[in-house]
Parts: sequence; C-alpha cells; structure tokens
Amino acid sequence: MKKLLSISILLMIIVSCSSYSTTRRAEPENIINAPIDVVWERTLEILPTERMTIKNTDKENYSIEAKKHATFLSPAGDILNLRLIQKGERQTIIHCSAESVWHYWVDFGHECRMTINIFNRIKDASESSIF
Repeated sequence: MKKLLSISILLMIIVSCSSYSTTRRAEPENIINAPIDVVWERTLEILPTERMTIKNTDKENYSIEAKKHATFLSPAGDILNLRLIQKGERQTIIHCSAESVWHYWVDFGHECRMTINIFNRIKDASESSIF
C-alpha cells in the first residue's frame, strides 16, 4: 500500500504540467485590433478585476507580471506574464502565459482557461474602446 501511494504521488509530480502560454496558438489568435497603448491601459484595468495583483510593469517593453490570488484549483495562486507587441498602428499581439506557483499541483486545465479568459477580456475591452 505504501509503495502504491509513493508511486501515485511521484506520478502526480512528474505528470502534472501546470502552465500555459498563448504562444502555443497560431499568431492570428493572439492579435487584438487596437493600438498597443489602448491594449496596455485596458490590461492594467482588467487584471485587478480578475483578482490579480500587479507585481511589475515595464511600459518601455510592454510587459506585465501579475499574481492571481489563491483558488481551489491553485491554492498558492498563479503567476501571469503578459508581453504586448505592436503589429502595425492598429494591432497588438499579446503573449500571455500563466503558471501555478506550486508546480507539482495537478493541472486540470486551470491555467489554460484562465489565460484564454483574460486574453479574451482584454481583447473585448480594447477593441470595443476604439470603435
């Protein structure tokens, strides 16, 4: 019984992958049809509404690091990194990645759902503010 429990715990630690990045998607899926400064402002407004604390911002490089507060699926919270890249005057690419603070926690797709949800909220807010 102890051996089975040990193997189960080890397998959970090895197999779990608790991170996700939008760089896994095709580039057109990461484009927001709004100027980079609009996307930057909307991002800074939206993150706190998603129970996130902004830890670092670097406007020169258009990068943001935030920490999401603990949830049932991520008891230690999550780290979110965003990088905005200007693509022409009216388009912005966002690379958004999230990872669990506890890397050995079982991943049920939480980071993927969270990352896509935040990306979509930023996209909707940015695109609706320019039209």
